[in-house]
Order: sequence, then C-alpha cells, then structure tokens
Amino acid sequence: MLERPRIAIPGCGTVEGIQAESQPNVAKFLNIPYATIPQRWRPAARASAWQEIRDCSVLGPACPQPANDNPLANLTNDLKTAEALTSIHYSEEYCLNLNIYAPLEHLTKAQTLIPVMVWIHGGGFLSGSNALPIYEGTNFVARSIQLGRPVILVTINYRLNYLGFLSSRELVQDVHSPGQDPGLNKSVGNWGLLDQKMALEWVRDHIHVFGGNAGDVTVFGESAGATSIAYHLLIPEHHGLFQRAILQSGATTTMAAGRAEIEGQRYFDHLCGYFKLEHLTGDEKVDRLRAIPATELVKAGDRGKVGMFIPTIDGVLIKEDARGTVHDPASYDPGLKAVMLGDCGDEGQAFVPVLGARRMKRWEKFLARYCPPTEEDRKAFEAIYGIPTTDKESRKISAEVLSDAVFGYPIHATSVALMKALGPEENTGCKDNKSTTELEMVRFHFDRPLKLLDDMGLRVLGAYHGSELPYVFGSDSSLLTLSSEEKQLSQRMMDLWILFAWGETSRQYGLRHGLRSLLPRDATVSGGLGGGGLWQEAIVFTADCTLERGWTERMGQRKAEFWSRYEQWIRKRRANQYAAFIKISQTKL
Repeated sequence: MLERPRIAIPGCGTVEGIQAESQPNVAKFLNIPYATIPQRWRPAARASAWQEIRDCSVLGPACPQPANDNPLANLTNDLKTAEALTSIHYSEEYCLNLNIYAPLEHLTKAQTLIPVMVWIHGGGFLSGSNALPIYEGTNFVARSIQLGRPVILVTINYRLNYLGFLSSRELVQDVHSPGQDPGLNKSVGNWGLLDQKMALEWVRDHIHVFGGNAGDVTVFGESAGATSIAYHLLIPEHHGLFQRAILQSGATTTMAAGRAEIEGQRYFDHLCGYFKLEHLTGDEKVDRLRAIPATELVKAGDRGKVGMFIPTIDGVLIKEDARGTVHDPASYDPGLKAVMLGDCGDEGQAFVPVLGARRMKRWEKFLARYCPPTEEDRKAFEAIYGIPTTDKESRKISAEVLSDAVFGYPIHATSVALMKALGPEENTGCKDNKSTTELEMVRFHFDRPLKLLDDMGLRVLGAYHGSELPYVFGSDSSLLTLSSEEKQLSQRMMDLWILFAWGETSRQYGLRHGLRSLLPRDATVSGGLGGGGLWQEAIVFTADCTLERGWTERMGQRKAEFWSRYEQWIRKRRANQYAAFIKISQTKL
C-alpha cells in the first residue's frame, strides 16, 4: 500500500501527498495552492490557509486556454497518456497551484537541505500546464536520488493568454481608475509574470518544510518559460528569488514585450469584436469582458487571428523595450551564480507554417518582416541566407531565419550581456563590474530528432522547438516515445540538469573546473580555433544520441552583426509607432 506522507506548512495548512507508484522513493504533493485570483486582470493574492488536511494526490486545474491542435505539442503514442491529456481540468479561479516531487526519505529524516528546481512551462504565454504528462517529475527526482544528488522539483502554473497577458489602453485606464486600492500593483498585461513571482516567493518561504534549500534554487523553463526567467533576471523587484537558471530555447527578446496601446490593443479589440462590444465605452468593455466566463473568453483566441501572447511595457514592471535592456549588464540580477542557455538544432522548422514563407508568393512579405528596408541590409541578408527560387527553398530559408532571429540571436545577446554583468573583469573587460559572484555560464545545443518523427512522417522537422522536453523529464509518458538509445540520452540530460543545480556541471562533463564563463564568439574551424580549448566548450546532444563538446556559439559574426542591426531597426520602429500614438492622443485631448 502506498504511503500518504503529511507535511504541515506553517501559515498554510497540512498537505497529504502520495508515494509514487512507479518510483517508491519519491513523494508527490500535487495541486498546492500558492495564490488565488480576487478579480480578473488584477494581481493575485496569497492563498488562504486551510483547516482540514488537504488531499494533494491529484493534479489540480490549469489556466483555461484554447485547444491545442498542434501534433507536436502533445506528442504521444500511448492511450493512457492521451486520456490524461483530455482529463486536465481548467479553472481561472483555482489554476494558481504547484506540484512538488521530493525524495520520500528526505521528508522524514533530519538531513541537510537539498537544492530545489522550479519548472516554468512554455506554450507561447497562450497555453500549457504543470499537469501535462511530459512534465511529470517522478522519474526526474528518482534519477537525482540514484545519482546521489537529490533535488526537490516544483512545477508551477500561472495565468495565460487573455487572462494573464492581455493589455490595452482600456485596461491601463481601469487599473488607474478612481477608488482603487492605493497599494494596488498598477502593472498591466504582466499578471502571468507576477503569478510566477508569487510561486517563487512561496517556494522561498515554505520549501524548507519539504527539505528544500530556499537559498539554492534553480529555475528552468522552455520557450515562454525561458523567456519568463529572462524577464525575472531583468526586473529588480524579482531579483534574489533563484540562484541558478536554465533557459531552454528562449530569452527576453524571443518574445519582446509590446505596448498596451499598440500590440496589446489588437488582442483587446479582437475580443470586443468577437463579443460585439465595439459600441460600448472603455469602462463598459472591461466590465462586460470581466463577466464573460473564462472558457468562453479563451475561445476567442482563434489561432488564425491571435497567436502567442507577449508581456507588456507598462512602465511599472517592465519599463522599456527589452531590445535595449537585454544588452545592459547592470540590469541583471547580481546574485545569479550560474546560467545555462541553449537551443534545438532546428528551432524554426515548426514555425514556418505560421511565421515563414511556405511558398514563394509569401517570400517578399516574409523578407520585409525580417530584413531592414535598406539596400545594404538586403544584400547582407541574401549573402547570408541566399535567394530562394522554389517553394522548398523558401521554406528552408524561412526556417533558418526564424531559428536565428527568434532563438539564436536572443540567446547570443543574453549570453554576452550576462557575462559582462557577472563575469570577472579579466574575462569580460568590464571594469565597472559590481557583482559579488563569479558566474558559471554553460551553453548547450540539442540536435537529436525524435525517432518517433519517422513513424509520423515528420522527420523533416529535425530537432524542432521543444524536442528536448521528453529527454529533460524522462517521464513515463515520454519514455514510451523514446528508443533505447534515446532513453540513455534522456538519462544523461537529466544528469546534466541535476548536476547543474548542484553546481557540479563543469566537473561532471569535462568542462574546466573553475572556468567561470564560456564567451560566445564567432568561432569557425578556419578561424584558427579548430584545436579546441576555451571556445569548444558547449555541450552538444548530438543526432547520434551522444554527448560531445562543440562550438559555444554557432552564430557567425556576420549573422550576429546582421541581427543586431535588425534589432536596432525594430526597436526604433516600435519607438516611432508609440511616439506617433502619444502625439495623436495628445492632439485629441
């Protein structure tokens, strides 16, 4: 019979978890509330304490979200997993919950507090949940016990889509309307990020009763989850909540924050059009939208009209365009001890149907979006990526451009800035460095296409965006999709993530002990660095299921310079758009 461990959480109540059936040395505490939502489009409040023993043996609800018909999002060939996916509950009011996976023995014996790892899921700020089978953490924690480096894993939920990241001038006016609580956080469009902060604060305040060290927290996330972590590193009020970070396929400018009155307004107006509220005043629109059930609200998120969501430059939480802030070494959390950043080999492939030029007739429109409108930049673009002449070439180049623009360059820029901010002067050349820590930076590249893609006829996708997730968690549902070689690679990947949380990454995988940073550099074999050494220190999960050392930076100098100019162009264009909006608004007054 499975044990039902109980933990008394001061200020909250007693929770009763359950022993994992497949791994008896792991205890699970599911659906622990860390916050509640007093009103839609307002900051969450700390969850109230409970009197009765809380049953934490069943997964809690997720934030309401549109149905995800992407076959890659819930990749499974198992009926039990498919059933689990369809049984996820959704609730706006009760979605702010977290799951804890902990070594069972550690709960009952007085031991040294162990490292904590907090997972922030991705999904374009549109969808996702800690209840997805791919994020089930039992095998991950069991592996940490087997390594002799036990960790506690926490997976969190946060508000998404229209409920967590909607912004508009009407919502800005609403939060500043008369009669509001003077202490109300006036941030708009960033409620999901504030939720994450509350979850991290809950971990800081309570994880010790589960045996976790609140001063040794590694936050890791993928896509929008990685982007979230990057924002937390740049928001001063969020500093100090974690000491290590793993960013998988995402950085701040992967999903750069927009303006409430411009980018955000499009989403708000789409809602008003969907529910036929255009004739109402701003206050009336907000009131009517607040009254619509969440499940009905998210149905308006038709992927054909509204895609991924982004945070908001609200002047409160996010004060300026991240395309500038990301390069400022002084903006980052000075307490960060280690960071690991990486990507998949074919990030852009999965985005070609939505963002790319699937056919030649869409090429000029695609080019106008990803190339500054100067003759010099167009020549540079074509010299790097070529000029397509067929639909196949158009798709191929689109995928490479999206990989570089959305993932490669943002990760490169973040790596450079972090090293300048936190690395020692002799490695960075930054004389004004005020950090009290010595940053260890690790880069990785994931190049293994899932063998299952062959069976699905999707081999062309390669190591697509998110393809590393089954390997990172090694959950039972994921193991069903992996070959024997892939299962071994999953173990090695889990080992690396766990050892990183223990601060042992360099020793375990042959990176030089004491090396504090791996400078991203334009390194090519012909550049005189083919002998290896410092610049061949990235960790590569190869297509052959091996773990190798490779180039830290795959983006060449020409690409980095081009995307730097592109970023400056976009930043200036956005600033001009906002200035024009302000001018028009003042004229109307």
